[in-house]
Amino acid sequence: MAEHSDSIAAQSIVLIDGYCPVCTGWAAFINKRDKTGRLSVVAQETDRGRTLLKEQPSNLSGLDSVFFVDESGRWSARSSATIHILLRLPLPYRLGAIIWMVPRPIRDAAYDLYASRRRRTI
Repeated sequence: MAEHSDSIAAQSIVLIDGYCPVCTGWAAFINKRDKTGRLSVVAQETDRGRTLLKEQPSNLSGLDSVFFVDESGRWSARSSATIHILLRLPLPYRLGAIIWMVPRPIRDAAYDLYASRRRRTI
């Protein structure tokens, strides 16, 4: 039993908007390709998601974003979260992290533009 909890503790967490079709599609993409179980996808609207969001750093509060929490508890959002997720997927998906070369304000502006056009289903 302890071995199971240790492996869960070693997982990174991806917090998604569970009402967003794009986000749930992204979650399915991650789950299909994460053969090693390094990522745990959690909808923000679930009990676990709400609990995790209470631990969110204040500088990320209020963002409409996917969030990534690494194995050591560091949080990232928007394009940085996407890059961290891609880095934990196998090739060729990991290569998508090359967007790291684009300055973060430009990456985040593109992320925000895309996110503002997605549709939520409630």
